[in-house]
Amino acid sequence: MKAATLKQIHDHGGKVFESGEPILILRGKEPLGVFEPLPDPSNDPIEVRRRRYSRSIAKIRRHLAARGITEEQVDRDIEATLRKARGRR
Repeated sequence: MKAATLKQIHDHGGKVFESGEPILILRGKEPLGVFEPLPDPSNDPIEVRRRRYSRSIAKIRRHLAARGITEEQVDRDIEATLRKARGRR
């Protein structure tokens, strides 16, 4: 099992997790926990993926509704963020 400190994860985030193997997370020399990657969902049957997707969307909708946020507001925020990002290139 690989090990990575919080600093390594902060500095090199994606690279640390690319191997797909479990990683012991450390704060200095003290263990904090273990990162266990999820299996590739594309191997799940399509019915399972559809149910998972539907549950996720329903949960997101409830979360937004509880905060009074509409899908239109989310769409506008995403578009504004994309425009801003395109302008920086």
